[in-house]
Amino acid sequence: MNKNRKRINNKIFPTHSRGITLIELILVILIIAILSAVAIPKVGIDFSQRASLDGAAYMIASDIRYAQEWAMSTRTSKSVSFTSGSSTYTFHPQGSFDPSGQLPAGIRINQNFMVTFNSLGEPIVGGGGSFSISSGSQTKTIGIINYTGKVTIH
Repeated sequence: MNKNRKRINNKIFPTHSRGITLIELILVILIIAILSAVAIPKVGIDFSQRASLDGAAYMIASDIRYAQEWAMSTRTSKSVSFTSGSSTYTFHPQGSFDPSGQLPAGIRINQNFMVTFNSLGEPIVGGGGSFSISSGSQTKTIGIINYTGKVTIH
């Protein structure tokens, strides 16, 4: 008999199989599971903070656009005020249909800023300016383009 083959029940099998054993497969799956259990929670926190910050920036942009459209539709001025260190912002004059101005938990406004739109939707205060919001170490900057009042997020 060839020394690389084994005879069992009159059948010849190679002694050096090229496949993997069930034990090796279970060990690899176990190692991957342990690494995943350690790595995913750390990465997940970063993604959730970023998603929260992105959502807050888009909410603020939408609320600034609301103030601009309100000013044009009522033919009066409308302002949005942001206070440094706060998680809320306010509308002036206040109306019953104004958004809440409440940011998600853990997100703060980094500096004082005010934008005021006239009856044509032009920013008469705050145009060309910007302010930022932050969550942990991540920051988003929200800007108002002069003359048009377009809101940008960076």
